[in-house]
Amino acid sequence: MKKYILFSMVVLGSVSCTDSFLEERMVSTITQDYFNTEKGLEQLIVGTYDALRVSKQYQQGPYSLLTGLDVALCRTANFANYTASEWSPTGKMATHPNGLCGEYSSSSLLGYYPIINNCNRAIITIQNQEVSGKFAEDKEYASLRMSEAMFNRAYSLYIMNTLYGDIYVPQEYTTALPKNYSFPRETSENIYKLIIGDLRFAYDHLPDVRDLNLGSEFGRATKGAAAHFLSKLYLQRAQGAKYNGTEYGRKSDGTIDNANEKSYLGMLYKGNIATDLDSCIYYASQVINHGYYNLEADYAKLFSHPLDDYSNESSHELILSAVFGKLDSGADNGRYGNRIQGFIGAGYRDPSWGIEYNWEYGTNVSGPVSYTNDLGFDLFNKHADSRYQKSFFVEFKTALSGGTTTTPALNIDYYAYDNPQNATYVWTEKTANYFNEYVWATYDRESWGGRKAIAGEHKMGKGDLAFAYVENTKETALDMQEALAQPFVVLARWIKDGDKFYYRLPLLAANGSYTYNTQSYLGLNKLSNKTCPGSLKYVDPNRRNLSSSAHSSRDIPLFRLAETYLIRAEAYGRKGDYANAISDINKVRARAAYKIGETRSEVLARLQPGHENLTLSEQQWPYYVEKDMTNAMLVDETYWDGASEKSLAERYPHTAKTTEDRFVNFILNELSRELNLEMIYYENLHHSGWQADRIMYHEQMASPLKGLWDASDNLINGIGQTGDGMGYFQPFHTLKPFAQTVIDLLTDENGVPLDEAGKKAYQNYGY
Repeated sequence: MKKYILFSMVVLGSVSCTDSFLEERMVSTITQDYFNTEKGLEQLIVGTYDALRVSKQYQQGPYSLLTGLDVALCRTANFANYTASEWSPTGKMATHPNGLCGEYSSSSLLGYYPIINNCNRAIITIQNQEVSGKFAEDKEYASLRMSEAMFNRAYSLYIMNTLYGDIYVPQEYTTALPKNYSFPRETSENIYKLIIGDLRFAYDHLPDVRDLNLGSEFGRATKGAAAHFLSKLYLQRAQGAKYNGTEYGRKSDGTIDNANEKSYLGMLYKGNIATDLDSCIYYASQVINHGYYNLEADYAKLFSHPLDDYSNESSHELILSAVFGKLDSGADNGRYGNRIQGFIGAGYRDPSWGIEYNWEYGTNVSGPVSYTNDLGFDLFNKHADSRYQKSFFVEFKTALSGGTTTTPALNIDYYAYDNPQNATYVWTEKTANYFNEYVWATYDRESWGGRKAIAGEHKMGKGDLAFAYVENTKETALDMQEALAQPFVVLARWIKDGDKFYYRLPLLAANGSYTYNTQSYLGLNKLSNKTCPGSLKYVDPNRRNLSSSAHSSRDIPLFRLAETYLIRAEAYGRKGDYANAISDINKVRARAAYKIGETRSEVLARLQPGHENLTLSEQQWPYYVEKDMTNAMLVDETYWDGASEKSLAERYPHTAKTTEDRFVNFILNELSRELNLEMIYYENLHHSGWQADRIMYHEQMASPLKGLWDASDNLINGIGQTGDGMGYFQPFHTLKPFAQTVIDLLTDENGVPLDEAGKKAYQNYGY
């Protein structure tokens, strides 16, 4: 049975928004003195846990925390947000973060600022001893509950600071409209002083996870969650210590000069405390050495979610999650419940291919918006690192049953190879001959039954492999004839045909067969949702229906032990202690390695470059792993020496000139491999100070740089893989713009609207 906190709808007297997150409105009919009672204040504090779910409830989170990653891209120009119009104060990159901060919708107060208002109310009420009952009688209990409010306030401010840099920090709570809209931005330094102070108090007073009633209190903040959070904040403050001073826009009084083009880095300055790296190591060690928290033995278990099975949500690797109740339980699931599966997923059907709903996975998502980009795939050692196969849908079987695109027919077998209703591709004489001569002898997939290809018959039947992705490079391009002769559809990133090289070719179905389409090209900003593997981390067969908008009841991990190890590793490395850093890194990588008895996917075992290094039996059905790959995954200092083959394989940005630079970028690479398409990665990338460099050198969709990527021959009217960046992204885009509606609402302390100069001085540089 799924465990969850019952999130009551008790918000009241909070900051809300009609036009912007800064406008306030009373929406509750509950009397204000209710929150001075034990029951009322307890409910108020429970309601603040929505802070952990805000970015998972609707589209604002994925668009805000995935756009601007070096290892992710969005599917269309509409959502990629890499055009000048989208990066403006009126575009999506202002709209979506503003939606996270606070808005008013359907009589509900949403976003971080309303939550902060409630946190402030709870903290002040307890501090001023304005509450009756157990809060007044039991100081320890009062401190524990106040710690929860402090934790959720810290998390809210942290996410907003990550997106905007310096932000307004409410010091009080409000139940009425303000007299003016003077909201001065607080420095990142002071914000970190506040949230670190809050979390240190929380760490001292929150319960140990072992002392929680995991049946009724599952999801509440714990001492371990506070320790993990503190370790991350101390590391981030150390990361940003070098960005102080006028070069980066920091004035002598600590405020930012928003006319400085490097102010996006100046915003990362959060203070310079000599002991921060030691503090990071200390708090991370409190989690790692705790005894309760352990890495899940199998990485896939973290994301496996069988029907009616929620057991992985209690994994001891998870330190804190955004908790969602079962959809039929009556629990409050925030605005919409978990919506991440609707924005990060994979296409599971294509009727034109004869591949209907893939009922094996129990869901359908037809229009996800975010995918991993080429770098995100290339960072994996795919035959040694199981996280690649366990993170992405790299292959799909044919439907297990017949029926239509909307209704399965469980009693109808999938059409046979010679059935005229079978809509899969057919063998041509050329492809059949190639298969029979070069492939057949070693192709022994159980469903295939050893048959030879027959020209005119369909390639796929029940349980056969339908299509698979080969994420290769131009240097390892798959031969066109070999690709076409497979008994399934091969979607390879690079295909070669003689001296021609083709990049992510769309497929064209014609005359009952298929070919790689060289006559048209969709363009990099119009990628089909079938051109690269989608994430399997958010698949949820427990949804009410197969609609792409159906809410999920899955919890979403926010803090997990693998990240704790990598946080501590970076702190060790920044201190020059690479031995301890390597030890922590290898804990994570050893878990990720393929173990004896696991299976690789067919495409990895047979077609993915590097498969030739596997044993012959490993390359044959059922593709069992015969050699433990742990040793191939363990790292040493050569991974960041800048010269070795292993170091070059990490593809560090050109600006990474020193050993420490390359080490930090290795950590970012490892975080990408471990946390791919988990929005946690954004936080690490941004605060490290490397976000802009890595996007400019790695994210072709975003970067305006020229000549850094391989060029292909499938160019139509100059559109396609030209070798040049396709985007508008500039370094200052690492900070999001304040929405123009917010800027236009602002006043000075006397209520006088800001003039244009005042508005410009408030807005982040470049907008």
